[in-house]
Amino acid sequence: MISGRWTRVAGGRDVGADRPDPAAGPAPHVDPAASAGITADGAPSAFRTTLAADPAQLSPAREALRAWLTGAGVDEADVEVVLIAVGEACANAIEHGCRFAPGTSVTVSARLRAGRLEVEIHDAGGWRAGPSQGRDRGRGRLIMTRLMDEAQLDGGPDGTTVRLVKHLSGRQ
Repeated sequence: MISGRWTRVAGGRDVGADRPDPAAGPAPHVDPAASAGITADGAPSAFRTTLAADPAQLSPAREALRAWLTGAGVDEADVEVVLIAVGEACANAIEHGCRFAPGTSVTVSARLRAGRLEVEIHDAGGWRAGPSQGRDRGRGRLIMTRLMDEAQLDGGPDGTTVRLVKHLSGRQ
């Protein structure tokens, strides 16, 4: 089993726009039963979606998460950084965990708890350690640790889970 905690790297944050791609195909399945509780604003306190291991599913998954976070009153700056970090974790799960294999999927679960957002991204694929190929590769962990307050990777025979935590700066 591979397990490790990444350390947060100090520095500035570049936040980019993340808009839906109309050619991305059908939206991933969002599980309404995952909404175990309700926030003070009346929004579900939990989110869960499963997306096929297809890069075309990344944009619709981000938009579903954006809608949930916005509906829960999360500040727009926090929404943007969370979407970038979660998008990176999902892209890595699709490429490295699932290896783009048809019929495989990635699950994203999120929960709001007392000003803290906890997100888990899980794939059932195998883990392979080692450096990425190429100079413009291998920055996913750095991106996640810079944007989130906590980032942890646990890999084993049942797949890989990335756990991300963001202490929210405020509610809208």
